Amino acid sequence: MDERTKNLILIKQLGKLSKENSDFIVKSVKSVTGSDISSAASFIGKGSEFGARWAASKLKTFEHRETFIDDKPINKSIEYSMLLLSDMGEILNPPDDFSEPVLAAVVGSGSLNLNPTIVIMQFSIINENRTEIHITASAKEGLIKQKSSEKAVKRIIAAF
Repeated sequence: MDERTKNLILIKQLGKLSKENSDFIVKSVKSVTGSDISSAASFIGKGSEFGARWAASKLKTFEHRETFIDDKPINKSIEYSMLLLSDMGEILNPPDDFSEPVLAAVVGSGSLNLNPTIVIMQFSIINENRTEIHITASAKEGLIKQKSSEKAVKRIIAAF
């Protein structure tokens, strides 16, 4: 997956997360005060989404890669990985630029699993009962590094 595509996905996900958080705050205020502030909420939500997208476009993307061996046939490794990634986040269309089987997803990682992180898993046959899995994770990081991409990779490997 090229760098531009990764950036667009991460920026979109951070904007979506910001809008969801502002919607939650507005609902909380409404439940406590009983006031309908939906017009202000709409403005706040759009503003926070735009702000998050703008800020994310200025942040550097960090990657972490690791390779490990799974003692399962490739079809079982892919099947388990698909279930794991769908539990952790949202499955993406796999990139076209790989010759081997690939899965891609956006998962939460970092502090409280709130930092969207793109995970790409590439599978290679070692023999009929073993699979080599290459994991690459990419995430935006601000001034305080959460090591989101590294945490996502470690979490996936630990699940095997």
